[in-house]
Parts: sequence; C-alpha cells; structure tokens
Amino acid sequence: MKKKVLITGGSGGIAQAVKKLLEADGYDVFAPTRSEMDVTDWESVESVVAKFVPDILINNAGYVVPRSVKEMDLVNTKKHFDINVGGVFYCTGIALKYNPELQIVNIGSAAAVESHATWSEYCASKAAVVMATKCWAEDGLYAVVISPGRTRTKMRKSLFPDEDQTTLLEPDDFARVVMKAVRKEYEPGTHIIVRKQNVQQLINS
Repeated sequence: MKKKVLITGGSGGIAQAVKKLLEADGYDVFAPTRSEMDVTDWESVESVVAKFVPDILINNAGYVVPRSVKEMDLVNTKKHFDINVGGVFYCTGIALKYNPELQIVNIGSAAAVESHATWSEYCASKAAVVMATKCWAEDGLYAVVISPGRTRTKMRKSLFPDEDQTTLLEPDDFARVVMKAVRKEYEPGTHIIVRKQNVQQLINS
C-alpha cells in the first residue's frame, strides 16, 4: 500500500517540488492550498486529516512579512505565530489523533538560527519550530526539521525582487534533502540547514 503524505501550504514552490519527487517515488500525496485547508483553523485541518489520514506530515505552510518591532502591526505579528507555530502544532496534534505512528517533517528556515533586524517574528516563530521538533523527538516521535536558506521561491521574489537568482537554492534540490528525511535517513530531532553551498553535499551524503 502506498504511504500517504500530507504537505501543508501546498501551493508554494517548495511544496510542489517535494510533491513531484514524492509522487515519482510512489507516494500518495495531498498538498492542499490554503482554501482547501487553513492550518490556523482546527475544523479545517480536521476535515482534511479525517479523510486523508497521513502516514507522513510535512508542515510546510509559512508566512513572512518583515517589519520592525518599533512599528509593530499586531495583526501581522499574530499571523506569523498563528501560521508558523500554531499551524505546525494544530496539524501535528490532529494528525497524531488519527495516526499515532505519524512521521513528521517540519520545514523550518535558516532564519531560526540567524538574526535579521526586521524579521523578528519570523525568526522567533521558526526557532520555535526547531525546539518543538526536538521536544517531539524526545517524546518518542519521528520528527525532524529541514530548514532552507535563501531559496528561489515566489515568496522570496516578492520580498527581494532585484536579488540575483543564481545565488539562491533551487526548490528541486531542497526537495531532495526533504526526501532523505521522509525516508528516515536522519535521527529524530535533527535540524538540517540547507543552503545552495551545501545542498549537493547533503544530497550525496
């Protein structure tokens, strides 16, 4: 029987790259868009998970709108934590209810370990995901976090429209590292940071 994989934030470039590789490898994949599953809405998550009970959950949905804390927009701040942290917990907790043997791959960010002046909400929320993953591993789950560095995605392009695209990590290459996590090639609790400079080494290791 095919293993079933649920990828949140399904319309993004990373989600689509991972979905393509998984399907080519014989997995049954569902990558819902936000309109199909809102990770901040428990009922929305449960309605999807109850119908498509995953063996593997890839928490990929994310949100970033940089802003100085000195000019805080509370709605923007709340959105960062609702999606980047709350969504990870809600999807994981609900999926575990339906499948206690669930395997969890969290998509983090290099921002979890790097400070950026106007990215405090994003950096803090992604750091929370890294720590949650380590805790879940100690709690007996197979949970790892794979964090991309600067990656060529629509989200990145909207933030940095003039950036040299040749300096960025390709989503397809990042997806190949995610596949190693799906195959349980990393120890539970592991945090892997993937950058253009080290991705080939990670793929081949």
